[in-house]
Amino acid sequence: MVSNLVRYLPFAGFFFVCSSARAVLLSVLPLKALSLMGTAQLVSVLFFMVSACGVAVSLSVPMVLQRIGLHRCFLLSVFAMVASVVLLWTEAMWSFAAGMVLHVFGVTSMEVVLSLYIMQRIPRRQLPEFEPLRMVSAVVALSIGPWLGVYLQSRVADWLPYLIAIGGTVATLIYFRWLGLQLMSLPERLLPAGNPLRHIGRFFLQPRLRLAWGLILTRSSWWMMFIIYTPIYARESGLGELMGAAIVSIGSAWTLTLPFWGWFARRYSLRRLMYMGFTVAAGMSLLVFAVSGTPTVAIVLLAFAALGATMLDGSGHVLFLRAVHPLERSEMTGVFQTYRDVANLAVPGFFAVLLKFFALPVIFVGAAGWMLVGTFFSRYIPRRM
Repeated sequence: MVSNLVRYLPFAGFFFVCSSARAVLLSVLPLKALSLMGTAQLVSVLFFMVSACGVAVSLSVPMVLQRIGLHRCFLLSVFAMVASVVLLWTEAMWSFAAGMVLHVFGVTSMEVVLSLYIMQRIPRRQLPEFEPLRMVSAVVALSIGPWLGVYLQSRVADWLPYLIAIGGTVATLIYFRWLGLQLMSLPERLLPAGNPLRHIGRFFLQPRLRLAWGLILTRSSWWMMFIIYTPIYARESGLGELMGAAIVSIGSAWTLTLPFWGWFARRYSLRRLMYMGFTVAAGMSLLVFAVSGTPTVAIVLLAFAALGATMLDGSGHVLFLRAVHPLERSEMTGVFQTYRDVANLAVPGFFAVLLKFFALPVIFVGAAGWMLVGTFFSRYIPRRM
């Protein structure tokens, strides 16, 4: 086991470099959008429009992969990431929006490609040993990046986070070639199964798949709210950009507790874990709204709400994997993964409407509302899980 850990450590480190390239901009981008648009409501409109384009772009990734192959798709994602950062660097709204769309494509395509490389490089029996290494590598980057990006932008130079993001992307390419991943070929059976929308009817006819998709959509939507609106709330409430970015970093760092929550699910049941996670996240989000006039208290409660959402992350994709038929796994996985696109689209769209009529703290009521829905439906998780 120790020899396997040493063997896979360089590959796990690759995910630190890869995650660092985008983590440094995680809190910078919502704040940049606020500066360009002027209000949180207009930021929501912008993110909704970008996400609508991003969904269409994301759906093209499997087709691009099948047409040009794994290595070229990775190179395309690297180019898209670099080009997107250059556009995001500018001060024009149109170029920022175009950069966001390109950024979505770059991140999505790279995630798909790297997941395929993992399946090809790591034997299935050794995945339980590799996954904690990969997770820790990515989480360390996501815990440091949001705060570091805002700190460098506000205290050192406005352009520095963008330069680091470009440098991180180039370092990802260098690391990729150092690992020799460009020499690997992919069996056709591992390629994504084209456009997932072809299988959407079959997917939603199955109650357990609907439940798995709905619960993970709820969880993903909360994180979407947290990442976009926490820095904005901190700035608007007078706490400052650095405090908002620090809370995003702390919320990401909770992910290091995932091994414990995985153990909790195995020991006490997945149903109990998810019920508890939804309840904590919903309750804390409501408390954040209640004390939003006292930002120093609200921001601490928001960090603990992120802990509740992290409990839900402890379930991983177990509900889906237990529900899907083995012969349909490839097709159903494509539909299942659309939860990210729907969350990216629904959250800013929903808040664009709410913020038209209410003040910024209403976002915490909205987030608490859908987490309470998750609490209700988690009762339908089979008791034996």
